Amino acid sequence: MTSVPHPPASSADPAGRDSGADATPGAGSALYTRIGRKLKQEIVSGVYAQGAYLPSSGELGKLYGANKNTVLRALRMLRAEGLIDFGRGRGAVVVHSARKVGLAEISEQLRYVVNLADASGISRAAVVAAIHRIPPSQGPRPAGALPAAAARRGGAGRTAFRPHGRGAA
Repeated sequence: MTSVPHPPASSADPAGRDSGADATPGAGSALYTRIGRKLKQEIVSGVYAQGAYLPSSGELGKLYGANKNTVLRALRMLRAEGLIDFGRGRGAVVVHSARKVGLAEISEQLRYVVNLADASGISRAAVVAAIHRIPPSQGPRPAGALPAAAARRGGAGRTAFRPHGRGAA
């Protein structure tokens, strides 16, 4: 799985702080809703591809000027929509990219990757070889289906409460 750098700052952030007039759709709505919509937009637009990790809830809180619990509420909203999976200590990973993209958009993303590789001294042949090693996508999962890691664990990452100390078996 890959980690994606923070998205570029936009003129209007989910917290409603923008450089000009308030252009944030639904600016009167709850902060967690605006953060969730912004993250969903970034997932749908390809900023975070399937398999990519979102920044931590603490980092997202700093980025959007929000409490960590507010960010977690936004992440739970995206999990309920089937876009991400997350759990304590595992991070939030994109499990379903919500829309299909055209070749032009993919070419733009590849241009970014090739430019990054060129600047890093990585040959284009190595980039192509890396692309060939990526296993084919198995398509979008139905909402509520477990990601592969959770299925191997035998659940959705939730465990039963087990008290420590007195009365623990």
